[in-house]
Amino acid sequence: MAQIHLNIQQEMELIRLIEFERAKSATAEGQGRRCAFPLKPDDPLQAELISLGALAVATQTLPDGRANPIVAITSAGYTFFTEKARRERELRRQQRRDYLLVLISGAFAMLCTVIGFLVGRMA
Repeated sequence: MAQIHLNIQQEMELIRLIEFERAKSATAEGQGRRCAFPLKPDDPLQAELISLGALAVATQTLPDGRANPIVAITSAGYTFFTEKARRERELRRQQRRDYLLVLISGAFAMLCTVIGFLVGRMA
């Protein structure tokens, strides 16, 4: 699955939609049901999320036979936040590793300096 990249506004909109969906499904009888949102052609943020693959457009047939375009959150939209958290954990792990390497290098340099000073004083 292709990884999507969102800016802060897009992330906030996706968070809002997911939280609304979770709140709606928690109050409904069917737990875990997905929500469909109305398609807003004049909303540039929704259009960006659709083009990035976080949202998908589908058509819903109304009882009177008309086609109603709706928007639903895709699996890429759901997994975006778990992937983002995984990337941040990996970045923190690498930063801790780098910090530890610099600390060990500094301690070794200090030890070498002290040994050099002691050897110099004895000679």
